[in-house]
Amino acid sequence: MNQLHNIEGKITKEMPIAEILDSFPDKAMLISEILLDFGIHCVGCGASSFETLEEGVLGHGYSVEELDEQVSHLNEAISKETKVIEIKDFSLTLTQNAIKKLKEIMKSEGKESSYLRASVLSGGCSGYTYDLELVDNKAKGDIQIDQDGVSILVSNESAEYLSGTKIDFIDTLNESGFKFLNPNATKECGCGKSFS
Repeated sequence: MNQLHNIEGKITKEMPIAEILDSFPDKAMLISEILLDFGIHCVGCGASSFETLEEGVLGHGYSVEELDEQVSHLNEAISKETKVIEIKDFSLTLTQNAIKKLKEIMKSEGKESSYLRASVLSGGCSGYTYDLELVDNKAKGDIQIDQDGVSILVSNESAEYLSGTKIDFIDTLNESGFKFLNPNATKECGCGKSFS
C-alpha cells in the first residue's frame, strides 16, 4: 500500500480507485456501491487502476466540493465496524485449468506466495461484477480456501454471493479468461463478468 496515498487508514482524493478497493478489501463492495450511487462507474473499469478518485470525480463533471463530500462519506463508511455474517458450508473451487493458469500468472509476476482474492463488487451490466487479484496479505474476516497449492481469499462481504461457485479458465477462439460458474446468480451478462 502506498503510504503517500493512504494516511492513517483513510481514503484520500489522491488514491487511485483500484488502490482504495485494495486497501479496504473487507469494505470493497460497500465502497463500490457508494461510488456507483454517486455516479462514478470506474469500479472494474481499466481506468480505475491508474485514475485517482479526484480525477474520476472531477472528470465526470462533479465539483471540488462534491469530491470533498464524497471522500468524507467514504471515510465515514469505512470507519464503521464490519458486521461479520457466519457463512455455513462455504465453498469455492477452482478447476484444474484455472489452477494451472493462476500458477503460470503467479510465477510470471513473481508472486508465487501471494493469495488469490476473489471478490464481488457493485457495478457491471447486471448489478454486480466479479474481481480477481493477487494480494500479499489477508484482511480481517477473510475466508481462506487452499486448493492444489493456491490459497484463495474471500471477504465475508463477498462470501454470500460466491458460495458454491466454481472458477474455470477457458481459452477458445471466441473468448479467453476466468469464468465464474455461480449457482447464486439469477442472470448473467454475456461478458461473463457481471451478474445479479
